[in-house]
Amino acid sequence: MQDGFGINRKTIVDQIVEAMIHSVATGRFPIGTKLPSEYELMEELGVSRNSLREAVKTLVSMGILEIKRGDGTYVCSQMNPSALDTLVYGMIFDLSTSRELVELRETFDQVIVRMAIAKATEPDIERLQLNINEFRQCIRLRDYKGAARLDYEFHTKLIEIMDNVFLRRIIRGVYQLFVHSIEKNIETEENFALADQYHQAMLDCIKSRDEGAVVKVVSDSLSSWKRNLDAKPRD
Repeated sequence: MQDGFGINRKTIVDQIVEAMIHSVATGRFPIGTKLPSEYELMEELGVSRNSLREAVKTLVSMGILEIKRGDGTYVCSQMNPSALDTLVYGMIFDLSTSRELVELRETFDQVIVRMAIAKATEPDIERLQLNINEFRQCIRLRDYKGAARLDYEFHTKLIEIMDNVFLRRIIRGVYQLFVHSIEKNIETEENFALADQYHQAMLDCIKSRDEGAVVKVVSDSLSSWKRNLDAKPRD
């Protein structure tokens, strides 16, 4: 049986935490507002006082809720970055399939390259080219860990060029979901053989300020993930 928050009665504390995060993220409990009383929440959720209090402690430690002694429990009026990350990435994990994550990554990559076309300086371009050259050296030496690190760094360098704190934080978080897959892909010959060429194509697009090439170079750069998804049943 489920209540108004959509709670399944298994793993109650975790379910309460997830439900409360969802309620904050979707605006049911806006930032800075006071939560209903403990009794009201217990009644609505159909949970015990101990389970609710344990969940509230977790949310306080995450920086999402704050307890004002003698007043009540509030959604933090000024959330720290880790709390915002929890909300954003919790929603991503809860609502997405692996295919949708790749689509999200592709959308972000297009935004990143377009902004790099507009903002990249010559020193930025030189640093990206140096990264590609080092990446090629790692591939020749079959240094998979080094290649994976440089692959990730290439994209984070592009993110820095955006010079937008909000977008940078969100996109970095999404990229973290792909870190393990990057090294796994690089370890497979057919997947990493063209990786440096994909990066070079993206950089050439930026160098030439070629907006028309963005969709293709980004799509090509994610081809190995797309092939892996096509080999699996659809989510």
